[in-house]
Amino acid sequence: MHELLFERASEWSGQANLTEKFMGYAQELGLDTDALVACVESGETADQVQAELEQGEALGVQGVPAFFINDWFLSGAQPFEAFQEVIEKALRGEHPPPTPTPLPPGATPFDANPAQPGYTYGGDAFRGSAEAEIGIVAFIDFQSAENRTHLLEVWPDVEETYVEPGKVRLIIKHFPGPDQAFAFQAAVAAECAGQQQAFWAMHDLLFEKQEEWGQSEDVVATLKEYAAELDLDADGFAACLDEGQTEAKVNRDLAIALQSQFPPAPQFFAFKGQQGGYVPADKLQEAIEELLAQ
Repeated sequence: MHELLFERASEWSGQANLTEKFMGYAQELGLDTDALVACVESGETADQVQAELEQGEALGVQGVPAFFINDWFLSGAQPFEAFQEVIEKALRGEHPPPTPTPLPPGATPFDANPAQPGYTYGGDAFRGSAEAEIGIVAFIDFQSAENRTHLLEVWPDVEETYVEPGKVRLIIKHFPGPDQAFAFQAAVAAECAGQQQAFWAMHDLLFEKQEEWGQSEDVVATLKEYAAELDLDADGFAACLDEGQTEAKVNRDLAIALQSQFPPAPQFFAFKGQQGGYVPADKLQEAIEELLAQ
């Protein structure tokens, strides 16, 4: 049934009468259809499903597919090599770095983390007041020309009107496009700069010099030059970049964007409390005003 449900997902997903559809699958598999229907309608396995859902949330799972290999966590539709690397680490008896501490009561991953100024509890860099009514999660691609145009031509008005007065907080997640040769590496570099409290300086520089590093023959060397230009600890930045210390964060963001089936960056999710949703770039200010009016 597991394999059949995945194989026929487009067939049953979103249908109103799933019981009839699942009865057909049960017959196809040679099952006792009456027993299966009784099980589904009685909800006798619902407690198990709910318990597993709560366990996943408690362990930090925010999207699927997600995997635990011993105490190693792997998020997203990863290639074979990613599983192989983690499995080999587990076989050698290695363990991942300590996991973040649980969220305080009532806090969400998008709330400002007082222990790490400028970052949310979920590890996302943000700009604006921690007390802002509205949060905007921006999925960005440093190598996207459209993203650069939006940042330079549209975003300054949003920044001046809403962010600087403390009405909106901008939260960054990464969505490097698969057709952009160096976008992923640039996102990793920005997060490495963030380890030295320079995420936004690197963010702005990467968009400003997009054409330069995007056409570089050695993008890693170019990114290290930018770190020097920003007066960062060169050795620390180089180690972070070379060892891929922030790749997991970028991969987590990318998995969320892909699972949400977002179009190419920039993409935005605006929220106020429990209200909000996906917002096209050209409707951003309109959405903010609607949320402010609520």
